[in-house]
Amino acid sequence: MTDQRISFEQPNTEPKSDFGGKFLSWLPALIFAYAVLIAPLMMRTSGGPDDGDINIAASKSNFFNQLFWLCLLSLALLASLKRLHKLPAVLLHPVVLAIFAYLAISAFSVVWSPVPGIAFRRLVLQSILVICFVLSIGLGDSREAMLNRMLVLIVLSVAINCIAVLVIPPTPIGYAGIYPQKNGLGAVMAFAVLFTIYGVSVKTGLIRALLILVLALALALLFISQSKTSLGLTLVIPFVVYIFVALAFHLQINAYALILLLTSTGLLLAAFVSAVSGFGFDELSMALFEDTTFTGRTVIWSFVLDVISRSWLVGQGYSSFWGVGVDSIVFREAPSFVSLLLQAHNGYLDVLVETGAVGLSILLVLILIALRSATKLVQRDPQLARLCLMLVLFVGCHNFLESSWFRSFSPIWMLFIVAALLPILPSAADKAMKSSVS
Repeated sequence: MTDQRISFEQPNTEPKSDFGGKFLSWLPALIFAYAVLIAPLMMRTSGGPDDGDINIAASKSNFFNQLFWLCLLSLALLASLKRLHKLPAVLLHPVVLAIFAYLAISAFSVVWSPVPGIAFRRLVLQSILVICFVLSIGLGDSREAMLNRMLVLIVLSVAINCIAVLVIPPTPIGYAGIYPQKNGLGAVMAFAVLFTIYGVSVKTGLIRALLILVLALALALLFISQSKTSLGLTLVIPFVVYIFVALAFHLQINAYALILLLTSTGLLLAAFVSAVSGFGFDELSMALFEDTTFTGRTVIWSFVLDVISRSWLVGQGYSSFWGVGVDSIVFREAPSFVSLLLQAHNGYLDVLVETGAVGLSILLVLILIALRSATKLVQRDPQLARLCLMLVLFVGCHNFLESSWFRSFSPIWMLFIVAALLPILPSAADKAMKSSVS
């Protein structure tokens, strides 16, 4: 049987494509390149915003940012013209329906937002981002082409940040690379590690050797960033996913049912052990962060929960809470350092405070659908199943201590979109099989 795994050196595994198809295969990598390389470098060279208060600075628009996304959307639409006949089937995919359902609720929330202008502007950006990913992945020619481009971007990102940590002094709490603070470097290196693990599993020869080197460098950068959330999840999740996929694959059992069973069992066991041993929330925080507040997060969460209680069903409005200027609850009421933040350091609380229980319900359904799509790949493409599961679980767990759900062009949020949509895009093997049948 011919090896259908992706390779930079085996163009025959990628179906012949016109210019539109080639552009769509590059589009996700271009989006990530802007988020993890171009925008951070521009921010570093510009010296950051002039405003002293971060909430005021974040509330302002960015002309170059708007121009980039509008141009990218226009190019994506042009590249998709010959493929629009496939669009209805893509739009009816459960993952796409769930994402657009959240965007629809967000659009309604602009009506009661205290800053409708800012909320609408951010909603337009989020819609452009989602549309670009849906068009590129849903209408693309093959996932191998797209994943090859992503691996190229990862190699470049790791190389640039290796240079950056050699020439840019570390912050007091860890290396930041080209990013404003250490968690930025940690998140991008976690992204690099997870994708490179996949690349190593499907590549051979010199390409595999190169990716092993990149994997080692990405892990080293992740360690020196001292981003504990990204580091811990990156070390644990691949191990768990590899064991899970191996069990589901060799035992030929329903992978989705298995992951739900294992998750439920794990939560119940953790609750039982906590009740018996007395190892609770404070002890966990002390073990992970050497304090009992999750490095101040409990102060943030207490404030955000109070605001959520004021409008728990529909929230304050999409993207209408953090970074909206002086006429905001955060600016007026947040205690001490919380007024200087742009997130709750918990993505689920941020969804609740913005779109309420309605938005959170849609998000939870979206996560379950994404897990189901990934587990469907276990029997026919275990390597891709591992990648999708690693990304979905990483993003889902990462949002317990950081915030990225539906937030601008956050690389972590974009990883989830890619993982959720990848099962839609056919592989080169699928294309070849379809062609031989026809």
